[in-house]
Amino acid sequence: MSSSRNVADAAADATTAPAVDNTKHSLRFWSIVVSLAFTALCSSVEGTIITSALPTISANLGGGSSFIWVPNGYFLATMAMLPLMAQAANVFGRRWLTLMSVAMFTLGSGICGGASSPAMLIGGRVVQGLGGGGIALMINIILTDLVPLRERGKYMAIVQMVSAVGAALGPFLGGLLTEHGTWRWVFYINLPIGGTSLVALFFTLRVASPPAGSWSEKLARIDFAGNAVFVASTVSVLIGVTWGGTEYPWSSVSVIVPLVLGFAGFGLFLAYEWTLAKSPSIPQGVVVERTAATVLAVTFLTTLCTFWAFYFIPVYLQGVLGRSTFWSGVDTLPLFAGLFPFAIIGGTLLSRTGRYKPLHLIGMTIITLSFGLFSLLDQNSSTAAWVCFQLLCAIGSGLMIAILLPAMQAQLDESLVALSTGVWTFVRAFATVWGVTIPAAIFDNHVGLMAGNLDDPALVASLSDGNAYQFATQTFLDSIQDPVSRAAVIEVFNQSIRVVWYAGIGFAGLGWLLVWLEKEVTLRSKLNTEFGLEAKKKQTEEEALGRKTMDAGLKNEGGKQ
Repeated sequence: MSSSRNVADAAADATTAPAVDNTKHSLRFWSIVVSLAFTALCSSVEGTIITSALPTISANLGGGSSFIWVPNGYFLATMAMLPLMAQAANVFGRRWLTLMSVAMFTLGSGICGGASSPAMLIGGRVVQGLGGGGIALMINIILTDLVPLRERGKYMAIVQMVSAVGAALGPFLGGLLTEHGTWRWVFYINLPIGGTSLVALFFTLRVASPPAGSWSEKLARIDFAGNAVFVASTVSVLIGVTWGGTEYPWSSVSVIVPLVLGFAGFGLFLAYEWTLAKSPSIPQGVVVERTAATVLAVTFLTTLCTFWAFYFIPVYLQGVLGRSTFWSGVDTLPLFAGLFPFAIIGGTLLSRTGRYKPLHLIGMTIITLSFGLFSLLDQNSSTAAWVCFQLLCAIGSGLMIAILLPAMQAQLDESLVALSTGVWTFVRAFATVWGVTIPAAIFDNHVGLMAGNLDDPALVASLSDGNAYQFATQTFLDSIQDPVSRAAVIEVFNQSIRVVWYAGIGFAGLGWLLVWLEKEVTLRSKLNTEFGLEAKKKQTEEEALGRKTMDAGLKNEGGKQ
């Protein structure tokens, strides 16, 4: 279906449909939404909870530098399979793929919790990541199946704000569980949660299935060749990101080559999809259409900036203000908790107005402004300052959380819901990796440049090896006995974090500029999908059968007369 037809259909829907959704959803609808949100929290926490527990796990199991793949193995598996799973959702349906994803996530958690070696732990994390990626994808697809485009923001806000907060609170929870128990509970905690989620979804997630067909016919519709190239490219990029600044300098051939090969592989993947693939997992229209492509770029930058703040506000609190891990977690509640109400507000405003571009402009403006204010913070800043600045950032990020995917799908045909959601989910997951990697690299580099001015050789050696990010903690500051040296290190951290915020302003500002390229399209107010709630589909089929029977009866009567 052409883009112009989609716009015409959207305009027609807008003239006949009410501006506000007054539908009273069933208890089963809300039970699905709650179950999805509960599952999203579990998987998003697990993506980052490992970071603070990793040193303890490494000391317990050994493994040396291979432990960098404990967190990154999860992210790799999460991202690499998204296009394949999105395509599979159209072929095999939503229900069983969702249940399989939750089951794999829970199984991976059990493997990790019982790991007796680094290899077993990394393998468990890969299984976890496959399940976690499937969960994130299927949640978004199912929500798009349940409500029309114009109303999706309200319901996505519930799930995505929980997911974002879970990812941000992961490191804090990991440290807490490790400090007051055993690191194995970082994983074991998912067993009862995942099991409960699996049971709840089994009984509530009753959605329509695709038309029946043989396994050979269904498998023929899966783009295995293209996805193999995509997986290899994702692995290559993540290898470069993983090694950069840790195993090798960012300028090293060992980092540059995997990154170049990976991004070249993404280009090859798209070329294959748009020319040779019989059943492309990413149709050309999904990423070439102007508004869809622009919203994808804005999604990347918004997510990048959100996680930028998630990770570097704690660095400021610990490395400059000297807060403990626990209290920095408490002190960042304005940022995390602030997402909740404003995600709901953003989704509600989208539903009432049907306009996403003004909301995108407002959200990106606020994020850019908040980063500018973050750059003003130092060791003498008041509590009111960093609390209010966090709230401002939460307003901007919260507004954007739930209104990006509906905007991307505005000019796309409903048949592309699963595939477009897969692309959007990948871009969002990809951005979270860079949202930590880019500011950490900037911070490490600037600290390394400034560390040469310190008088203590030991401090110079510690902060100049490219790992300054891990030293921006209260523990490290307390280990410095000389007050003058301690103050000097705090100033180094403060100046370096300021440079990080300056760079963040550039990324946020670029997102604001890109929003102007979006084309405002009236969002559809009618739901048009073959994957809705099972009961609704059956009711529709019965009504259609009744109309056919009535028409046949009228014809027979007419013939008799």
